[in-house]
Amino acid sequence: MLGSPTHSRRDNAVMSHAQLSNPPLVATTPRPHPHRSRLELYPIVDTNQARYADMDVNGHLNNLSLEALHENARAVLNRRVMPDAYETQRRSLRIVSSQNVVHFLAEAHWPANIHVGVGVGRVGNTSFVGSSALFVEDQCISICDTVLVLVGDDGPVPIPDEPREALNGLLLRHLA
Repeated sequence: MLGSPTHSRRDNAVMSHAQLSNPPLVATTPRPHPHRSRLELYPIVDTNQARYADMDVNGHLNNLSLEALHENARAVLNRRVMPDAYETQRRSLRIVSSQNVVHFLAEAHWPANIHVGVGVGRVGNTSFVGSSALFVEDQCISICDTVLVLVGDDGPVPIPDEPREALNGLLLRHLA
């Protein structure tokens, strides 16, 4: 504990190094662009009904339940881009998550209809960003960006032309 007899100068040095390191030892992600809170930005939209079991002890929809909706939206996106993505006997490539950032923006309560929007935030050489948002009525309650990597037997592989074309057709819409 700081200021206690067991706290030493060495502890101060470690804390200072962690705070001053470049890149920082711990980093956070800035809030998403305000346009991400607009449902019309997303090319794929679906509606899910919140379940009673999705509530936490405070009567809010639980963050893990909301993340499950983002995960399902990514699966829908992945199947749209690569129809065999989850057919383990037929697929030659896999889609794996390498980073997942979720912003919980507002509380939501049961019962609720949750509108889920999903699209592609960016397309790279071997990866793309699946971008989704959850809405209750007109309010955005959560935004998620997941880096998804196309993987073969020997590691990441370039995205083939047909899935790349499908990904580009599902890019988030630019809003004025």
